[in-house]
Amino acid sequence: MKIPVGPIDLLIIQGSSFCNIDCSYCYLPDRASTKKISTDTVIKSVQTLFDENLVKDEFSIVWHAGEPMAVKLPFYREIYERLKEITPEGIRIRQHIQTNATLINQEWCDFFKETGMIVGISCDGPQFIHDKFRLNRKGKGTFESTMKGVEFLKKNDISFSAIAVLTSFALDYPNEIYEFFKELGCRSLGFNIDEEDGVNVRSTIQSEQEVKLKHFWKTIYNLQLEPENYIHIREIFGFNEMFLKNNFEGNQFHLGQMLRPLKIISLDTDGNFSTFSPELLGMTDEKYGDFSLGNINDSGFMSALDTPKFQRMFTEIMAGIKMCKDSCDYFDVCGGGAPSNKLYENGSFASTETKYCKYSRKIIVDSIVEKTEELLNV
Repeated sequence: MKIPVGPIDLLIIQGSSFCNIDCSYCYLPDRASTKKISTDTVIKSVQTLFDENLVKDEFSIVWHAGEPMAVKLPFYREIYERLKEITPEGIRIRQHIQTNATLINQEWCDFFKETGMIVGISCDGPQFIHDKFRLNRKGKGTFESTMKGVEFLKKNDISFSAIAVLTSFALDYPNEIYEFFKELGCRSLGFNIDEEDGVNVRSTIQSEQEVKLKHFWKTIYNLQLEPENYIHIREIFGFNEMFLKNNFEGNQFHLGQMLRPLKIISLDTDGNFSTFSPELLGMTDEKYGDFSLGNINDSGFMSALDTPKFQRMFTEIMAGIKMCKDSCDYFDVCGGGAPSNKLYENGSFASTETKYCKYSRKIIVDSIVEKTEELLNV
């Protein structure tokens, strides 16, 4: 089987699995570990991307999986300077950081402005929603600390995106959530479903919430149609872009990155790496053991494609995609689903519908189409 590979879009690096807060829906284990990745390991991974011709014109480094700002600022300063030394002319590296914002201060803001690092914050909405699940290690809400960090960003004219986790509780408050983020001033907003992934074995959203979820999305879609009220919603923009370009086969709405080997590479604190869904790294499974395909300190990324573990993963994932294509009316706006959700929900990559794809893809598409039909009097 000829395997399509890369080029790299995202290098997701776990600076540390440690998080200074303790969200109840988090999928990550080991959130108390303070081990951090070495700068040498980070640079080795990027140099390997260049050496193995996995970079086209640009790619993004995303600091994620744990609270990246719990790793001190001098670490990122060193990475920034060393990357400048090794990056070939004509290649652009964008650095992103996804943070709970509780540790943002003026020094961090100065660094963001100096380096152009792109900031995303994690916040679930108004305080009564945010503080229900996003708690510190003493069980107290983190909303006020998050807002202090956001105020530093705004005071320094640093634009930021936001990601909110949708729980069953949040579904009752689409108007309040939308108005909150509109006033917050984020440049874009994405919604992540509280999903069954990793150590989060049961989502708060189950089949009995499907009607509420559809109402939530129809309300959000209707609100962002008003020009004076517009927010760039990640999921709605992705669907509209694909629809207007008439490029359903391109799977732009969904997860093409997660289905093409080495398009996304995830790197943990020890230098172990994986591909496909970022949520696989650090997890274990009865059939696979873990999902590490190698260690960048010992081998390259391309050599992982020859390992029995990768071959098995890839074969099963491709079988699952074919099953989706043969059986699902939504395939052209999805592309085959997220491998990690298939594994955690169905027990196999070679499977089809998950609650994640139903709640994060199908219901969104249905909501947009139904609302559009209403507007057009179809």
